[in-house]
Amino acid sequence: MGELLEDLTWRYATKKFSGDPVSPDHIDMIVRAIRLAPSSSGAQPYHIIVASGEMKDKLILSSGQKDKLGCSHLFVFCSRTDYPARAAKQIEITAEIEGKSVADLAGLAAAVARNTTKNTPEELEEWAARQTYIALGLGLAMCAELRIDACPMEGFKPAEFSSILELPEYMHPVVIMAVGHRDPGDPAQPSMRKKVRFPKEDLFSERA
Repeated sequence: MGELLEDLTWRYATKKFSGDPVSPDHIDMIVRAIRLAPSSSGAQPYHIIVASGEMKDKLILSSGQKDKLGCSHLFVFCSRTDYPARAAKQIEITAEIEGKSVADLAGLAAAVARNTTKNTPEELEEWAARQTYIALGLGLAMCAELRIDACPMEGFKPAEFSSILELPEYMHPVVIMAVGHRDPGDPAQPSMRKKVRFPKEDLFSERA
């Protein structure tokens, strides 16, 4: 079995955390993995808040999931819909990194524009949210590789999170990820409860 498969077999949606902190170096590695996540046209239409301490606890209590208070950090994945300003910034950064002029990137600018201007505000928000989940997946995979426990969650009120975090109107909390170390007595861990997945034949089919 490959290392990634072993890591994914090891991980599970941790229900109870021990309270032990995750090192700053490991938090940085998770952040770096999320930053490298693929996104449509490279637009990265999201912002991630890494909450710890009192802010982390305040957000978790707001979500009603007190069993997660022992986590070390809470990642709040927000989609963002501040277009066309966001698209212009993307082109500007790309030109700087690639040593080109903005005019040289007319094709990329057109592609980004198609992803945004052709959609209604509701469609734009949905598109941005889907990209956000790709970033979440990379964060979960990095946690597994580092043997850091994590639990993705949707059971919270986005409006309350927006208020607590004082987010601008163009940022929308979509999903959260608690990270930390499992409590030895967590009944959901694989050593105490077998991992359940649908069989391969149910999830996959081949076409040629």
